[in-house]
Amino acid sequence: MKKYRFLEKFIFISLSLPVTALILCFLWILVSIGVEGVKSLSWKFLITSVMDGGIFESIVGTLYMLGGAVTIATPIGVATAVYLAEYAKGGKIARIIIQAIHNIAGIPSIIFGLFGYTFFCTFLGFGISLLSGWLTLACMILPIIVSGSYEAISMVPLSFKKAAIALGASKLRVIRDVVIPTAAPGIATSIILGISRVAGETAAILFTSCVYLTNGLPSNPLQPVMTLTYNLFGMLVATPRDSLGDAFAMALVLLMIVIVLNTFAYFMRIYYRRRWNI
Repeated sequence: MKKYRFLEKFIFISLSLPVTALILCFLWILVSIGVEGVKSLSWKFLITSVMDGGIFESIVGTLYMLGGAVTIATPIGVATAVYLAEYAKGGKIARIIIQAIHNIAGIPSIIFGLFGYTFFCTFLGFGISLLSGWLTLACMILPIIVSGSYEAISMVPLSFKKAAIALGASKLRVIRDVVIPTAAPGIATSIILGISRVAGETAAILFTSCVYLTNGLPSNPLQPVMTLTYNLFGMLVATPRDSLGDAFAMALVLLMIVIVLNTFAYFMRIYYRRRWNI
C-alpha cells in the first residue's frame, strides 16, 4: 500500500508542476504588462482620438472587428454542429467534415490573412475593408465554434430528446426547444473562446482590413479600420525601445478585453447550467 501511495503522490506532483508553471507564467505576463502599462494608461488616453495621441478608434475598431466576425461565424458554426450531431451522426460525410475542421483549426493565422487578401480583398473586390476582416476572422473562429458546439450538442441526454418526441414534438422543434437550450452553456463558451482566439490576431487582419492611421471610425463595412493589435504591431516596429509606454498601455487594454471575455464565458456557463440543471 505504501508503494502505491508513494506512486500516487509522485504522479500528482508530476501533474501539478506543469499547471503551477503555467499559472506562474500567466501571472508574470499579467504583472509585467500591468506594471508597465498602468504608467501610461489613463482615461484620457482611452477616449482620445488617435490623431491626438489616444487609442479610442483602435478600441472601437477592435470591438467592431470581433462583433462582426462572431455575428457571421456563430449561425454557420452552430448550424454545422447541429447537422453533424443530429443528422449526419457519425457517418462518412460527418467524419470528412470533422477532419476538415480539425485541419482548418491548425492553419497558421498568416495563411488566413493571405487567403483573405487573395479571395475577399482581390477576387471579390471588397478591398482593404472591415468586411474583409470580418470574413477572414470568421473563418478562424468557425473551427472553435463548430467543435465546441458539436461536443455540447452530443452530450445532451438522449432521454431529453425521446421525452420531447413522445410528446409529439417534431425533429426541428426538439432541436430548437430541447437540444439547443440544453447545450447552450457549451455553445456560449465556444463562441466566447472563439472571440478570445482572434482578439489578439494581427497577421490575419494585416493584409485584409487594417490601417495604421485613419480619420475617425469606418462609416460602412467597405472602409478600413484601426485595431489595437495592428497599431501595437506598428508601434513596436516604429517606436524606440526606451519609449514604449503607450505600447504597454495598449497591450494592457487588449489583455483586459480578453480576460473580460473569458470571465464572461465562465459566468455564462454557470448561469445556463443552473437554469437547465445540467
